[in-house]
Amino acid sequence: MSHNEDIEYTENLSVHRNQPHHENQEHYDDSDTTHVPFIADDRLQRSVQKEDVTDKGYAWFILIISCIVYIIVPGSVKSFGVLYTELLDYYDGGAGNTAGIPGVLLFLYFGLAPVSNYLGEKYTYRVVIGIGSCLVLIGQTASAFVPKLEFLYITYGIITGMGYGLIFGPCSTILSFYFDKKRGLATGIMASCSGIGNMCFPYMYKYLIENYGLPGTILIAGAVYFHVCPVSMFLRQPIYVTRQIVERQARQKETQKCGALKRIFRFDLFKNSKFSVYITAICLQAANTTSNKVILPGYIRGLGFGIETITLAVSLFGASELVGRILLGWFADKNVVSRITIFMICSFICAITAFCMPYLPYKPAVIAYAVVIGAFSGSIWGLNQVIIIDCVGLKHLSPAFGLLEDATGSWTSSFYFVGILSALAVVLCLLERPISHIWCCHRIVADDIIDVSRDIVDKSIPVAYKFNG
Repeated sequence: MSHNEDIEYTENLSVHRNQPHHENQEHYDDSDTTHVPFIADDRLQRSVQKEDVTDKGYAWFILIISCIVYIIVPGSVKSFGVLYTELLDYYDGGAGNTAGIPGVLLFLYFGLAPVSNYLGEKYTYRVVIGIGSCLVLIGQTASAFVPKLEFLYITYGIITGMGYGLIFGPCSTILSFYFDKKRGLATGIMASCSGIGNMCFPYMYKYLIENYGLPGTILIAGAVYFHVCPVSMFLRQPIYVTRQIVERQARQKETQKCGALKRIFRFDLFKNSKFSVYITAICLQAANTTSNKVILPGYIRGLGFGIETITLAVSLFGASELVGRILLGWFADKNVVSRITIFMICSFICAITAFCMPYLPYKPAVIAYAVVIGAFSGSIWGLNQVIIIDCVGLKHLSPAFGLLEDATGSWTSSFYFVGILSALAVVLCLLERPISHIWCCHRIVADDIIDVSRDIVDKSIPVAYKFNG
């Protein structure tokens, strides 16, 4: 802070301390995050929050907890490709029907993030993540005993997907309240931990399938996922969030309802042309990354390679993503080139490799493809984590790739499709300036029309009164 800001901060703090206390007013300890005194000054809240926990002490313990959750939840989601090939053989329901299950799960996984973040602020992140882990356990347990593939849409897709959605958003958000100057480092470490899970879970699935079969694997995996629940009990609600809750409770109910809707759904962000272009490009590239985790195992299975090759490819995908996220995050912080430029380069590489993959049906090529996609496509998620959390544009894409395989008899069309997605992402980024210019011109013309209409109405009202008189 500057000298003037220090003086203003001291004066605000003095005013708060010197305020008269009523007889019935309770006294709270600032270290208790359950009961926190109301402070109206927003900047003062941030200052107190930073002095208490930011970038030190318990913040690092929160990072450890978030890393453990990221190893389990995103790591298991990214490793679903191993289970996908087993589901194809076990239920024989076709690639399209089977691919719809992770499609439902991913829709809830990303789509519930705004809602789960709001619930986390209102009922604490600990409670929301705990409830989510219980839903995951229920969904996994029920999935182990279903007789038909269609029931997995409810047990694995909806119930487990809702549990993942309640865990993923709050786990990513709570870290931002505990880190300020080191937020980029903390976020990069947390995001990279999903790669660790992506490396470990395929081999765990392989071992469990060989010894306990597919139902036993799903049941035991649910018990592993449930470890998120006891880990989340160590989460402590950020002081700043708690004080915001106290402030909101002092307002009228109508204001609370309007504020809640605005906090969950920020549609006004799409008035920004730059945001709209980039969010569309990021959604397209995110669809490439997520769908490759279904396409690649199915493609390897179609080539006649066994579960060993599938496990190796999926784990290498996670390993390269782990390294790529760290290196890309470090390179982005150097500000040598913009993050959008890095995004376009990675998307272009992903498009080229996807177009080439159908012509290289060999084991070394498949392994190389997994490494390249993990390093360039998966690493982009670390650069756009906050935006990707709010993306819900993946809900219809994963099932479509399985339907393409059913219709054509091969995964070639699916590779072309994900290549087109990455290419479109690059084109959108290149066209951002012209689109923004057209957007601004359109808004200026629209504002002028509104102003002219108002002038006409204002001038016509006195004439109308005179005529009627």
